[in-house]
Amino acid sequence: MTVHSSELDFQEAAHFVQSGSWKAATKVLERMLTENPEHRAAILPLLEDVRLKAGIRTRGVHGRTQLSLFFTRKRISYLLIGLLVIVVLFGGWGVYTRLVLPAQEQQRQRSLIEEMIEKARSALTGANYVMAAELFGQVLEKQPDMLEAEKGHKEAQRQIELAAAYDDSLRLLSEGKTDAALEGLRGIQSVAPGYRDVGKQIDRILRQGEMGALFVQAEGHYQAERWTESIPLFARIRQSNQGFESAVVEQHLYESYVNLADMRSGLGGLSETEIDEIAQLYRLALSLRPKDRESRLHEQMLNQYLQSMMLIDVDRPGEAIPLLDELFQAAPGMLDGDPIGQLYAARLAYGRQLEQSGNYWSALAQYTAAQDLPVADVSEAKLRAITVSLALTPTPTSTPEPTPTPTPDPLQTYLDSLPAQPAPIENYPGWIAFRSDRPNGGRYGLWVMSPDGSQQLPVNDPEGRYEFLKEQAKWSNDSLRRIWVEDDGSTVSVALYMWRYDIPPHWLDARVELLNNSGINYQPAFSPDNKAIAFTSQRNDGPLGSNYGDEIFILYFSDFNDHGHASARRLTKNDWEWDKHPTFSPNGQQIVFWSNRASGRAQIWTMNLDGSNQRNLGNSEWNDWDPVYIVPLREIPKLEEDGQIAPVFDPDKFQGNN
Repeated sequence: MTVHSSELDFQEAAHFVQSGSWKAATKVLERMLTENPEHRAAILPLLEDVRLKAGIRTRGVHGRTQLSLFFTRKRISYLLIGLLVIVVLFGGWGVYTRLVLPAQEQQRQRSLIEEMIEKARSALTGANYVMAAELFGQVLEKQPDMLEAEKGHKEAQRQIELAAAYDDSLRLLSEGKTDAALEGLRGIQSVAPGYRDVGKQIDRILRQGEMGALFVQAEGHYQAERWTESIPLFARIRQSNQGFESAVVEQHLYESYVNLADMRSGLGGLSETEIDEIAQLYRLALSLRPKDRESRLHEQMLNQYLQSMMLIDVDRPGEAIPLLDELFQAAPGMLDGDPIGQLYAARLAYGRQLEQSGNYWSALAQYTAAQDLPVADVSEAKLRAITVSLALTPTPTSTPEPTPTPTPDPLQTYLDSLPAQPAPIENYPGWIAFRSDRPNGGRYGLWVMSPDGSQQLPVNDPEGRYEFLKEQAKWSNDSLRRIWVEDDGSTVSVALYMWRYDIPPHWLDARVELLNNSGINYQPAFSPDNKAIAFTSQRNDGPLGSNYGDEIFILYFSDFNDHGHASARRLTKNDWEWDKHPTFSPNGQQIVFWSNRASGRAQIWTMNLDGSNQRNLGNSEWNDWDPVYIVPLREIPKLEEDGQIAPVFDPDKFQGNN
């Protein structure tokens, strides 16, 4: 029974009470009590009063009794008022249920829809199209005529379909189905211009076809070893940023650079511009393989040759001689032997300068050294040597009875004046041994000087102690650690490594990277206390990109942090000059090296461990280089190809070891 019908029942009951129809009122109230038990407390008292009245009326009374007196007009009025109150109560409940509750439900639904619309807007703005479509759909279920929800739902569905088509096109592209992918992307572009990177993807596919044609053409030139034709094509493919056959393109571009540079490096008679172009080819190869040792070495040698040419052009042949000599020793066939010819010309030019300054003996040494070079024609060097020899020969004094005598050979006279067999190097422990171009009967002599630079004497070294000492400097005193720069001798490398031989060679810590600063670091030497190493490093900032700015650095093992990194300390600093080949004194307090500073000639210098008190020890008019202290020889291992070590020290070979 509804609240509305209950109100009608109460009105009907009130009407029957007012008209005295007690039995009819009783039936109505009984029905109401049955249908509305929750209002029993209000209905039951009225029902009992009505039943009592109905009983009295049924029996009939001819006169007024006590019971009839109970139902006075006043009491009947009260009964009607009670019924009226119940009617009012039921009427208020009806208003609440018919008006208030529906209004509240409508407000709640409006709030819910507004909240859902706001979330849907955010999802659409944030490209969360699946959530946006779901939320807009829920709003439309509650309010189908809402225009914003309808538009939002359509846009979200559209974006979902576009994303699915885009992903499908990329999948086809990854599977190599280029035509199908292109068709799908163009379909997206037709309905949604500017969608994501569809335009770029279409351009990329079209350019892929172009790149494919270029790649076939480049590969043809590459296989035919036409490097000048393959290089621009491979470079164009690589610069397109399409990733087309990237591994093959990079590999073949690198090889094309190197092969073309190697081919041109074997040619002679090139101009400085052409030589610099070859060095640039090696630099381009290094841009692809920064740690390629061979390309870096070739690029350095070409730059060194260009530097020597620059020195010769500015009339400084004495400074060019050590550079050209180093190239002659390392790569005699470079540029079809042109460096040898330039070395010959530099020695002649330097000899003339010495001759003009009156330094005939030094000039004679340069001419003599020039004669020993493997060039086609050394006649000028021989002629100049004879001319200087005549200048060194005293003019004979006439006598009353002259006796004809043969003119002595001045060169032979000078050579005869030198000790026939210089003392062996082992006779000078604690002294400094070095190479020099001083005239001592050979082209490249070995000399020694005392630690203060005095008593500079030639020495004999038939057993190779000097070279052994240079190699020994790379090892710790216990021969369990070695500093390594890719190769021994004059070959250079990018990084410095330390090999440990106190642990198995396959262990991770057996090979330790000490320094990799993207520069060329070489000529390392251990300190006597094994706490540091000194080495040469190049700055790569010379003319034409050359690497001649060599400086001396020291690296202390105590400076390494927990991550295995340390910064080397720079000890020397020059403008264009170079410092090379550091070696520690036996007490570990000084570092000796050679430099071409001040005089322009290679000279032996010394300094403290912090770089202070740098001074020229030799003060020679010759070129002196590669110093090493003469210290006791010790056993150092021989390195086998498998990484194992085997002792090669022969005590019988080095008798009288100090």
